[in-house]
Amino acid sequence: MAAPGKEKITLALAFLIALGSAATFSFMAWRKTHALQGAVSSVALSDAPYEPTATDAPAVKTDLWNQPVAQSRGRDWVYDTFTPPEIFYNARSKHFTVKPPVSLADDTPEEPFGLELASVRPEPFRLQLIGYVGSDGNWRGTFQNVATGGVFLATAGRRVPSLALTIKSLEVRSEAIALPQSMATRQHVATAVIYDERDKREITLSQRERQFTGSLSAFVAPAGEAATREVRQGETFKIGDASYRVEKISLTPPTIDVTKESPTLTQPDRRTLNQREVEDSAAPTEPPSS
Repeated sequence: MAAPGKEKITLALAFLIALGSAATFSFMAWRKTHALQGAVSSVALSDAPYEPTATDAPAVKTDLWNQPVAQSRGRDWVYDTFTPPEIFYNARSKHFTVKPPVSLADDTPEEPFGLELASVRPEPFRLQLIGYVGSDGNWRGTFQNVATGGVFLATAGRRVPSLALTIKSLEVRSEAIALPQSMATRQHVATAVIYDERDKREITLSQRERQFTGSLSAFVAPAGEAATREVRQGETFKIGDASYRVEKISLTPPTIDVTKESPTLTQPDRRTLNQREVEDSAAPTEPPSS
């Protein structure tokens, strides 16, 4: 009889615990719900009929892009926003060439440049030793004035006022000369030491080779003409209404950078001219002008 009594007591305790837990959780839920509740705002309704309205579109600023301008390399080097130029490399001249965008090239008719490069040559020193006369102890050198083409004889101590040069020494000695496909031979060779009063330095001239200054000269001609003129880097000259300025001269390969300006051009036209295929043998027919 004792066992059934214990089971009833256990069931009664479990029921009381469950009832207490339910009461506790119900009370906590009621407190939270009551805390969240506030004053209910009233909604004001209007008797006017509904009319749809549209908001104003935001202001948009429109900018027009300017037309592309030519780069420093020339009028053909124009870069459009969405149409780049076609660039090509010439292996023979070792230079890049460009074809401008079609949309821009069609709008601007190209004016002929009007100038061609005939040749590029090193600039010779203004005095050359081209030979000698006399005998041992009485040698005289044969000198050439490059500017005038005149030839004269001179010994050591001779001053040439027109060229601002002084011949300090003159010597003729035997040297071994190597000949192609032959045995070496000995020949008398004249050398002279010249004092350059302009550059304040001494220069050695030899009859075996020409002396150069290190500068370059270019011979140019109007397009289609044979007669050339000599120009130097930095020089400006005119052909008709057009003005040309030589920006740079290169020997290998023979090229010059020239900037052209004329009343018919809206901006300077800068190009690199390659030596034309057939080099004219004509000498410059007119002195360079500034």
